Amino acid sequence: MFIGASRGLTSAEAAARRSGRDRRLARRQFERPLRKHLRASLIERLLLLLLAVGAIYALLGAFRDAGIIFAVVVIVAVVEAWVEWRAGRAIASLSALSAPRALVWRDQKLQEVTPEELVRDDVIALTAGSRIPSDARLIEAEELLIDESLITGESQPVSRRPGDHVFSQLKAGTHVLRGRGTAVVIAAGRESSLGRVSAMVEATSAQQTPLQRQMIGLTNGLLIAAVSVSVVAPLIGAIRGQNLREMLLSAPTLAVATIPAGLPILLVIVLVLGSKRLAKRGAIVRHLSAAETLGATTLVCTDKTGTLTENQLSLTAVVTASGVIESQPEQSGQVERVRQLARLASEAPSGQESRLADPVDQAVRRGTSPRWPEPIVRFSFDSERRMASGLVHFNEALVLGLKGAPETVLVRAAYWRAADGSERPLDGDLRSRVINAGTMLTAGGARVLAVASRTITGPPPGIPSQLERDLVFEGLLAFSDPLRAAVPQAVRELLGAGVSVAMVTGDQPATAAAVAREAGLAGPTFIAAQTRGWSDSELASRAARGCVIARARPEDKLRLVRAAAASGHVVAVTGDGVNDAPALEAAAIGVAMGRSGSDVAREAADLVLADDNFATLARATAEGRRLYENLRKALRYYLAVKLALVTVSLAMVLSGRPLPFNPVQIVILELLMDLGASVAFVNLAPESDLMRRRPRDPTGPLLDRQMLAAVVAGGMTLAALVGGAYLLALPSLGVTGARTLALVCWLIGHVALGFAMVWERRPLVLSDLRSNPAMAAWAIAASAVALALLAVPQLAGLLHAGPVPVLAGASAVTAGVVAPLWLEGVKRLRAG
Repeated sequence: MFIGASRGLTSAEAAARRSGRDRRLARRQFERPLRKHLRASLIERLLLLLLAVGAIYALLGAFRDAGIIFAVVVIVAVVEAWVEWRAGRAIASLSALSAPRALVWRDQKLQEVTPEELVRDDVIALTAGSRIPSDARLIEAEELLIDESLITGESQPVSRRPGDHVFSQLKAGTHVLRGRGTAVVIAAGRESSLGRVSAMVEATSAQQTPLQRQMIGLTNGLLIAAVSVSVVAPLIGAIRGQNLREMLLSAPTLAVATIPAGLPILLVIVLVLGSKRLAKRGAIVRHLSAAETLGATTLVCTDKTGTLTENQLSLTAVVTASGVIESQPEQSGQVERVRQLARLASEAPSGQESRLADPVDQAVRRGTSPRWPEPIVRFSFDSERRMASGLVHFNEALVLGLKGAPETVLVRAAYWRAADGSERPLDGDLRSRVINAGTMLTAGGARVLAVASRTITGPPPGIPSQLERDLVFEGLLAFSDPLRAAVPQAVRELLGAGVSVAMVTGDQPATAAAVAREAGLAGPTFIAAQTRGWSDSELASRAARGCVIARARPEDKLRLVRAAAASGHVVAVTGDGVNDAPALEAAAIGVAMGRSGSDVAREAADLVLADDNFATLARATAEGRRLYENLRKALRYYLAVKLALVTVSLAMVLSGRPLPFNPVQIVILELLMDLGASVAFVNLAPESDLMRRRPRDPTGPLLDRQMLAAVVAGGMTLAALVGGAYLLALPSLGVTGARTLALVCWLIGHVALGFAMVWERRPLVLSDLRSNPAMAAWAIAASAVALALLAVPQLAGLLHAGPVPVLAGASAVTAGVVAPLWLEGVKRLRAG
């Protein structure tokens, strides 16, 4: 009789205990409101500065120009906010482990409540298949088996029983696999083990990614340059005697030209498109910077259970008694007999309960086809006997099949089954041989059970203690949590790419070492307690050499991540359990499992593997490297075009001539340049040796000498083309006509320059266009706008442009195509 209505709190008592304290876990929601994402995007410095420029134009009465600038700002902010909001919704859809309901005794009856409504001293009921909603102490139980893998990292379920101080303790977030029980809540909400881990996550700061550091430095430099140019150039013009009003009006136009407003567009689009490609490969990006950070990763700290392994026990070996004692080759008939006897002692759940059954029973029944009848009676496993058995009618006799802990079974065994099928006495030396064989299997990371039998010809005893004796030892079963099939290849790919892989798990050392060997990790295995005496630099150094750390607590994983980051590593942490969440949050990139992972782990992660496949991480790493390379190419091109725009604008102001572009034209140019080029460059095919290089130096400059040289060469080429066309046309066509030709030269020239700058070293070939249709689409779109300016007066008027002679327009188009080709010629000469 289980404890029921006579125990527990009243609703009034529970309400009184809840008052005045926060009973909710420190959980961040996956689905932040879209308005919060939008607000965060709008307060970025570049967009704020562009908003200020728009406000200046509005104050000066140029409402159309101000409206276009405001529209661009809104587009950029909305795109960035929408992408991150959609990513949050995608992660929420993967949340298979939503908060459970709790059965609690209140007001003398059993009620269903949310875990947040529990308070200390509540009495809760536990059933097979339920999740334990809070830390509790067991006060009554019947064959209770608990899966604690998401909390402790250990793949083997554990038995819990009342009375014992250790074995009566239950942790929030664990699962009841078998049995039932009653427990009293000892800690709920923030005070529970789950709440403490969540609080640890909340207090943990994430690493700043290499790209974030590099882009912050670049943005700061460009902002300083933009402000300086927009202030100093008009001031110099005024000092030289130019019209003061014109100089004041040129300042906001120069600001629009020099502010790197396209940088957030460029970065967002490249990361968004890269994130979509990652999603197609099973990796959902929660934070856009994570897509690129993968490519810079130098160290992966991975969990074992559910990450490298399937988190599902499998029967991996059957060793018969004759194989153990006589070293005889295994006979299929004897192996099958051992399997059938073990099946008799295994529960047969049905329906939805099948996935919640004892993992050992599931493994036995998965690997064995039924050839004997189902037992007429079955005695379930309990912590006192440490065995389970089943009795069946077979060949006009009763046969008992039994499985249990080897030492327990051998105490009750009087005989062993020889290769010829005879039963022989089992003496002390033979028992030692069996124990040694079991120890060897355990050292390989397996869980080992012994199988025995008894044939009964008369009436069977009525109780297990009389039935489960005078046994015949039949053999040993070895169970393990199998490695995911794709893991060894993924590990080889990461190691070949110069990425170190270390395993950090809460499991026992022997199991961790065995899984590491199978996965291809050759480093030594340490117990976490040993590492606590090491310095941070020693810990980081050993992790970088691929060590395995077993019996690790959340604090150990967190310390390792921080130590490695302090040593200059870009750390990626993979995991699925609650115990992984603090390290996931602290890492430069946290990678959680989407299907089997806990909610807390997914909330702390930057990247979620929707298919729970560690191999997806290797593919995502290659994609991250491709993304960074393409981002670098796109950035090189963007800076070259921005340099051209700033150079030609500054030259005209300092020479006393009107600016070649007005703000609306500049905004349109940047939209075509940024949006089109971003899509085109991000779709470039990866380099052939992408995953044979070492990770890039995260402390290295984003703009190296080679990149700066390309920026200057490309920028000066486009500036000379546009400035020359403008100066030549200015005397004869006036400001409007000259601006039209400059605009046409820019549109055509910036596309030609993009083709010339696609590859740094090798020439462009036609196959590049066929493999990247976005490049062709961008070229067609820009050319169409340029031709429309010459042929459609309405569009020209909208962009403050005017009609020009046909010959002048054709010359501008030709010059735009030809001028940048010298860069392609230089590459061909070097390649040839």
